[in-house]
Amino acid sequence: MYIWLHRAYAGALNANVWLRQRAYLFMLSRRRHRLAHADLSYLNLQGIDLRGADLRHANLHHADLRHARLAGADLSGADLSLADMTEGQLDEVRSLAGATLPDGTIVGDDA
Repeated sequence: MYIWLHRAYAGALNANVWLRQRAYLFMLSRRRHRLAHADLSYLNLQGIDLRGADLRHANLHHADLRHARLAGADLSGADLSLADMTEGQLDEVRSLAGATLPDGTIVGDDA
């Protein structure tokens, strides 16, 4: 009996966490033009739509950006150190001037 209750509680808890995360990602994608200087470090942002987002000087340290859509996003001055993302995603952004890349290198201001 207790095992069944524990499994039901754990399942409901997992569903609640999943639903809240999806709602949060939806809210962030709607605010994408007002995310400059935002602290998004350590967040799971997998699959979020941030096309054309204003992420200037945002803190994305150790964020999970796998499958995130970043085409046209302004990441100038952003901290992307240890962020989980691909080179292809970095190639699609509008600006990386002054940004710290996932490998720790800092992009020059002329990029």
